[in-house]
Amino acid sequence: MLRRSFMKSALALPVARPLFGIPMVNGASVNLPAALPPAKSSAEDFDFIFFTDVHLEPELQAVVGSVKCFNQMNAAKPEFCIAGGDQVFDVCEQDLSRAHMLFKLYLKTEREIESKVYHTVGNHDVIGINQRSPVEPGDAEYGKKLYQEHFGNLYYSFDYKGWHFVVLDSIGIEYYKIFKGQIDEPQIAWLKTDLKAVAPTTPVVIVTHVPISSALGSLSGDKDNDKAPIAERSFAVHHLLSGHNLKLVLQGHLHLWEKTEYQGAQYVTGGAVSGKWWEGTMEDGSSEGYTLCQVRKGQIYTSYLTYPWTAAIQHQGG
Repeated sequence: MLRRSFMKSALALPVARPLFGIPMVNGASVNLPAALPPAKSSAEDFDFIFFTDVHLEPELQAVVGSVKCFNQMNAAKPEFCIAGGDQVFDVCEQDLSRAHMLFKLYLKTEREIESKVYHTVGNHDVIGINQRSPVEPGDAEYGKKLYQEHFGNLYYSFDYKGWHFVVLDSIGIEYYKIFKGQIDEPQIAWLKTDLKAVAPTTPVVIVTHVPISSALGSLSGDKDNDKAPIAERSFAVHHLLSGHNLKLVLQGHLHLWEKTEYQGAQYVTGGAVSGKWWEGTMEDGSSEGYTLCQVRKGQIYTSYLTYPWTAAIQHQGG
């Protein structure tokens, strides 16, 4: 796939080191926060988990791997989880019968998670946005309809213990059957209205599949739609957030762990439950995993955790 080719070439570059490195423990990458968070000291403290790019499929023992990941997540007793997109692999390229099967398989597998799950749409969750797909733009189920039937709104916000969470739809569709990372204009207008009701002191968390900021993304000058790792109109999102208490941006799509910080906000690209599409670790060493987010006294601590699973097939080449 085009994006996989981009990832292979981009990761061959001298990548800027994220805020925290990736130590290796028994062959698995474990990313620890700069300081361990203190224990919960009030009812306002809470933990949640961000997991992304599950890419669930019946092949490559992906269901077995996902169940192991979800069970480990349960052990942390998060108060809720956020799925960062690309729940399945793959409805953007495959036919409708596989699309329906994959969504049903994912929802069945996700029932292993014991806490509430909020969802984000990813490009692999959208039907027909690949020119190899047999589904045409005029077909009834082309696009995001099936995703909405299974997961609900494409973008929305919710509040939890004084924190405001905003989940964005970063998947643009261009004719003919082309995916483009994009926050569209109607969504920008919605976000403007949504944030007007949020007090400037309220801590804000943004969730998006295609990143709105990335150190790796700054290394690529490629503007091809499927390769560009930064969503179009990201600047407009940041502009609307100015004057707000942005604490954390959670992102997916790139299948690697990256954490940077700017003006007190963390920008986390949360690796992938599937690692390299269920074929082992990424070239930068990012293993299969998820992000634990721990809120303590108004501050948030994030760490990347792997889980015990070994790919049935180790990916060779691009």
